Amino acid sequence: MDELDEARAELARLEGTERTIFKQLVEIRVAIKKQKSTIEELIKKRPPVINRLPVELLSWIFRFLLVHNDSFTSTEPLGPAKHRKGLSMVSRLWRNVILDTPEFWSDIVLTDDQPPDIAFLEIQLRRSRKVPLNITITGRFKRLHVFKVRYSILYDILRALESMEFPSLKEIHMDMQGEFTHSLDRLPFQAPALRKLKLLDFIFPRGFATAATLTTLELTLGRRLSGAPAPQIEFPAHFPTHSLTVLSLTNYASGWLFQRDSIHLPLLDVLTLAANDPERVMKAIVAPKLAHFGFSTPPRDHHISFGTGSKFNHVQTFNCIDPDTYQRIDGDTLCQEFRGVRHIGMYPETIDVLFTPGGQLRVAPADHCTSLEHITIFGLDFHSKKFDPLVRWLTKRRALGRPRISVRLSSPPSEPVDGTTLLDLYDKLQTHSTLKVDYAEMCPMVNHSTREGVFQLDLLGVESVITDYMFLDTFKGNAQRTGCLPGYFRFYKNGTP
Repeated sequence: MDELDEARAELARLEGTERTIFKQLVEIRVAIKKQKSTIEELIKKRPPVINRLPVELLSWIFRFLLVHNDSFTSTEPLGPAKHRKGLSMVSRLWRNVILDTPEFWSDIVLTDDQPPDIAFLEIQLRRSRKVPLNITITGRFKRLHVFKVRYSILYDILRALESMEFPSLKEIHMDMQGEFTHSLDRLPFQAPALRKLKLLDFIFPRGFATAATLTTLELTLGRRLSGAPAPQIEFPAHFPTHSLTVLSLTNYASGWLFQRDSIHLPLLDVLTLAANDPERVMKAIVAPKLAHFGFSTPPRDHHISFGTGSKFNHVQTFNCIDPDTYQRIDGDTLCQEFRGVRHIGMYPETIDVLFTPGGQLRVAPADHCTSLEHITIFGLDFHSKKFDPLVRWLTKRRALGRPRISVRLSSPPSEPVDGTTLLDLYDKLQTHSTLKVDYAEMCPMVNHSTREGVFQLDLLGVESVITDYMFLDTFKGNAQRTGCLPGYFRFYKNGTP
C-alpha cells in the first residue's frame, strides 16, 4: 500500500471515530436532559423549606416562643394568643402542630372590656386537654390609695367600697381622718390576698381584722386625735402575727396597752416605731428574726428610755428617722439594748448623744455596740463642731487597735459647704475610718463625692466656674497640703466621667 492509500485509510478511521463520538454526545445530551427533568420532578415533590424541620423540633421551638416566654404575658396578656394565630397562618404543617399541641392552648385571658367568648373558651379547653391552665384576668387593680381628699369625698369612697370585693387587691394606703373605720370591718373577706396595709388616723372598730396573707403593716394613730386614748390594738386578733415581715407603728398619743411578750412575730424583719413610749411596745414584741429597727418620736417633751433586757441585741441595723429623735433619748440604754448592731444611721445632731463619754469609766454609749462596722450620717452640717465627738471616738478606737469603722456622709447639706471646712472634716474622718461621701454641694455649681476611694469634684456648668482659677488652685493646694486626698483629683463636666 502506497502512501495515498494509507492517508485515505487514516481519514476513514478518523471519520468513524467522529461519528462514534458524535453519537455518544447526542446520547449524553439526551441523558442530561432526562436527568434535569427527573431533578425538577423531585424538587416539585419535596415539601417547602418552611416545612422541612421535624415536627418534634418545630413543636419545641413553638413551646419556647409561646409557653416559656414571659415577655409576652408581662407586657401584653393577649400576646400568646396573637402569636399563636400568626404562626398557624404560615403553613398547613405549622397550623397542625399548633392545633395538636395542648400546651399552646393553656393560656386563658379574661378582659373587662368585652364579655368572654364562651364558644371559643370551650374549644380552647378541649384543645388544652389536661394541661394546667394559665388564667389571666385583666382590669383588676392591685393597689388602693386614698389620701389627701376632702371629708365628703372620703365618705363617698368608703360607702362605695363597702359592697365591693377585691380578690386581687394586694396593697391599701388610706388616710381615714379619724372616721369611718367601720367601713373596713369586712376587709378579710373583701381583700383576701392583701399583703400591705397602711392606715392613717383611724380608730379600731370592734371585730376589726385583716387577711392572714398580710406581710407589711404601717399604722399612724392619733395624728389628728392627740388627746384620744391609747388604741386598743390586739395581735393576732386585729392583725396576723405569723406572716408579718415589716411593721411600722406611729402613735401620737401615749399609753400603749400591751402585755409583756404578748406579740409574737416569728418572721418580722423590719420594725419602725414612732412613739413617746416605745419601751412598752418593745417589751411586748418577740421577734427572733428582727434585723432592722428604726425609731423616732412625735413632737412631745417626754424623756425616752429603753430597758427591755436586751431583747433586741440581735438587731443588725438601727436607724433614726428624724434629726430630733435623740435629743430626749438615753443613749446609754439605747446602745445597751442594741449592742449587736453592725450599722447605725443617724443625723449630726445625734452624734453627741452616742459618742460622748460619760460616767466614772468615761465610756461612750457607742462602746456598748461591740459589733459596729458602719455609720451613716444624714443631713450633713459642716458649720458646727457636731462631728468632734465622733472624731475623738474614732481616734480612741484606732489607738486601741480596733478595726476601722466605715463612715458614710449621705444626703445633701442645708447649704453649700466651704471647701476648706469640707477638706478638714474629710481629713479627720478618713484618718481613722473608711470614709465615703455621697454628695456635698460646695457651691451652686460644684459637688463633691468619693468614687472608688478617690476625692472627686463634679462641675456643673463648668464654664461659669472654671474661670475662678484662684478657687480651684486654693482648693487643690489645701487638699495637697492636708494630705487628705488619695493622690489626685478627677474633674467631671456636668457630673459625667
